[in-house]
Amino acid sequence: MKRHIILPVVASLMGFQVFALEQKDLEWLLMLNNCEKCDLSQAELNGIDLDMANLSGATLRKVNLNKSSLRQATLKEASLVGADLRRVDLSGANLSNANLVGANLRKANLTGADLSGAKLSNANLTGAVLSSANLTGTNLLGVELIGAKLERANARGAILKNANLSMTNLVLSNFTEADLSNANLSGAKLIDTDLTRATLRNANLSRKQLCRVKTTLGIINPECTDK
Repeated sequence: MKRHIILPVVASLMGFQVFALEQKDLEWLLMLNNCEKCDLSQAELNGIDLDMANLSGATLRKVNLNKSSLRQATLKEASLVGADLRRVDLSGANLSNANLVGANLRKANLTGADLSGAKLSNANLTGAVLSSANLTGTNLLGVELIGAKLERANARGAILKNANLSMTNLVLSNFTEADLSNANLSGAKLIDTDLTRATLRNANLSRKQLCRVKTTLGIINPECTDK
C-alpha cells in the first residue's frame, strides 16, 4: 500500500480564503499511525496502508479511502459521513458508534468488524462482506446491502427499516429484535437465521426462502434441505 497523500484545497465562495488540512495531522498519522480526534476531512488517502491505525474520534468527513487497508484499525466514534470507502479493507476494525451516514462502502471488506451502535443510514454496502461482523444496535435505515455477505453476523436490535437486502447471504446470522419493516429481502439466503422477535411488517420476503429459520412463531421449514 502506498503512503502518498494529496492535500485537497477548497476555495471559499469569496475566492480569497483558502482552507486546507493541517499538515501536522497528516504527518502525525504517517509517522505514528495514530491521529486521535484529528480532522482529516476531504483528505485524499486512497490506496494508503493504515492497518492497526488509531483514528478514534477523528473527523473524516468525505475522506477518500478508496482501496485503502485499515485492517484492525480503531475508528471508534469517528465521523466518516459521506466518505468514499469503496473496496476498503476494514476487516477486524473497530467502528463502534462511528458515524458513517451516506458513506460509500461498496464491496468493502468488513469481516469481523465491530459496527455496534454505528450510524450507517443511507450508506451503500452493495456487495460488501460483513461476515461475523458485530452490527448490534446499528442504524442501517435505508441502507443498500444488495448481494452483501452477512453470514454469522450479529445484527441483534439493528435498524434495517426500508433497507435493500436483496440477494444477501444471511446464513447463521442473528437478527433477533431487529427492525426489518419494509425491507427488501427478495432472493436473500436465510438458512439457520434467527429472526426471533424481529419486526418484518411489509417486508418483501417469501416463506420458501426460509430454511430452519427461528422466529417468534417457531422454526420455519425445519425439514428443509440447504440450498
